[in-house]
Amino acid sequence: MKTLTVSPKRQIAIPKDVCDRLHIKGGDHLVLDVKDGKLILEPSINIPRSQAWFWTKEVQEKVGKADENFRKKNVKRYKNVDRLLKDLKDE
Repeated sequence: MKTLTVSPKRQIAIPKDVCDRLHIKGGDHLVLDVKDGKLILEPSINIPRSQAWFWTKEVQEKVGKADENFRKKNVKRYKNVDRLLKDLKDE
């Protein structure tokens, strides 16, 4: 466990060994949360707004189900596009 000191400007320094272990470098973004009276810092990446929809809970659940179906070989194979389009239209 590490002890950090808060500067007069309310800043802290993350020890180098922690940064190395979490692959945090200067300029990286962190998300700060407070849970049960504790500060939680988590490395974060920025996602363009135009792609944010993909990371919503609903889309990620659908992607997870699709991955699971693919792993279980629960898929349809089409020999031509016309049949695929017909099936999509029927759904």
